[in-house]
Amino acid sequence: MYSYLFALLAIIILVFRIVQALPTKKFKRNNSNKLEKPCKSCIVLGSGGHTMEMLQLLQGLDYATKYRPRLYIVSSNDTLSVKKARDLETAKGGTEGEDKYRIVRIPRARHVGESWLTTPFSVAKALIASTKVVLWETPDLIICNGPGICVPICVISYIHRILGIKRIYLIYVESFARVKSLSLSGRLLIRFVDTFLVQWPYLEGKYSQAEYKGVLV
Repeated sequence: MYSYLFALLAIIILVFRIVQALPTKKFKRNNSNKLEKPCKSCIVLGSGGHTMEMLQLLQGLDYATKYRPRLYIVSSNDTLSVKKARDLETAKGGTEGEDKYRIVRIPRARHVGESWLTTPFSVAKALIASTKVVLWETPDLIICNGPGICVPICVISYIHRILGIKRIYLIYVESFARVKSLSLSGRLLIRFVDTFLVQWPYLEGKYSQAEYKGVLV
C-alpha cells in the first residue's frame, strides 16, 4: 500500500517539475536580453543546408565578449561541418581550446533512408551521447536549426531543469526552406524550446509559439 502511495507521489512530483520546466512567456520576457556576461554556447550543426544556414546565423554573433566559449556538436561522420565550423572560427580569430571553442561528435539520431525498425536504436545511441555532452558541459545556451541530432540534445537539457540544477536557454531557428509547414524536428520541439524562430510570416500565424523576426539567413 505504502509503495503505491510513494510511487503516485513520485509521479505527481515529476509531472509538476516537468510542467514547471516548460517555457513560459514570463521567462522568455525576463531572459531574452540577459547576456551581461560570457554565455557558454552550444551550437548544433546538421549537414548540408542546415550547416550552411547555421553558419550564416552565427556571422553576426559577438564571439569576443558574449558567446564564449563555444561548443559545436556535429554528427560523427560529418567532416564537412567540422571544416566549416573551423573556417568560421578562423575568420573570427578564434583558436581551438577549452576557453574558445571545441567540436564534439555524436551519433546521428536517424540516418537518411534508415528503416524505422532500426531508428529506435539509433535514437538511443544519440540520447546516450547527448546525455554525456550536455550534462558534462552544462551550456548556458543551445542554438539549433532542425537537424535530427538537435532533438535528443534539447530533450536531455531538460534534465537540468527538472532537477533544478540549471535552466539552459533553448533557441530553435526553423529552416528558410520551411515556408508552409514545420520540419519534423520543429514539430517535436516547438512546445519545449524557449524561443522558436521562423523565417516566413505565414508560419507565425499558423503556430502560436512561433516568432517571425524576418529572414535570418
